[in-house]
Amino acid sequence: MVVVILPFRRDRGNPTSVAPPVPGSSPALDGRPGRGADAPAGTDDRAATDDAARPGPLDDEALSGADPGPYDLLMAATDEVTAARLAARDAAVADTRAALSSWLRRPSQLLPWVGLSAVVSAILLLGTYIVAITTPADPSGGALIAADPSARWVDFGFVLGRNFTVLLLHLLVCFATYLVRRSIPIQAGELSGVQGWVHRHAQRPALLVVIALTVFSIVQQALNLGHGLASVAAQGQYTEAGILVRLLPHAVPELVAVFLPLAAVVWLEAKDRNRDLLAAVAACTVVAVPVIVVSAWIEVAVASSFF
Repeated sequence: MVVVILPFRRDRGNPTSVAPPVPGSSPALDGRPGRGADAPAGTDDRAATDDAARPGPLDDEALSGADPGPYDLLMAATDEVTAARLAARDAAVADTRAALSSWLRRPSQLLPWVGLSAVVSAILLLGTYIVAITTPADPSGGALIAADPSARWVDFGFVLGRNFTVLLLHLLVCFATYLVRRSIPIQAGELSGVQGWVHRHAQRPALLVVIALTVFSIVQQALNLGHGLASVAAQGQYTEAGILVRLLPHAVPELVAVFLPLAAVVWLEAKDRNRDLLAAVAACTVVAVPVIVVSAWIEVAVASSFF
């Protein structure tokens, strides 16, 4: 059997050649059947109807007239809160940088805080003395670490922990005052609805909470120190005043350091510079921590020589 292979010719040199049209179609209509001159009657009418029924893109007028759904409202509220937080954050960064730069150039600006903290410390010591002389004494109530020559590193750690706790409470008061007086009003300007109302009316209650925490801290320390002083004086070796005088070398710098954030709050609020309160948290931490460490060492290692 003989197989004959016929050559197949391709028009590779003619890029303009196209396939022959399919019967019943028109090249002008993208080669879709049923649209040419040979199409059955009514085909064009059905195509027009299909094109009219096919959904098209929504225009801006249709979108603007549509009622927002729950998801749209939620996203709008989220964007609003995010914008408010960003505004508060940017203001905090700018305020803190400006205040710290100014204080680094002139550290003497912090001296009024130190003086005011010394006044608060004197009030606390006076309250401690009043509590000590008016409280029924218990000779077995306790002993002073400062009067114990056998005090060790455990006592040093205890004193540090106690003083750092008080300092942290006062730093939180300073930070909370910044939030109330500076951050919340900024966020309130960016918020609307219920959230905006809460931020606009939360300033006074929050400030009252800050004041209450401050008063609680001072009263609690005066009561604790006064009871301890009365218990030691009841042992009969020294009077309340004599013990208090012997404690002053380490108690005064220690109290000035732990009350420095509260003094900063009072001073800056009096000068209407609440924007500097966040920077005051950092400045008070840097100044107070070394003083507290040295005072604790004096209390444990040196003060016993005064008794």
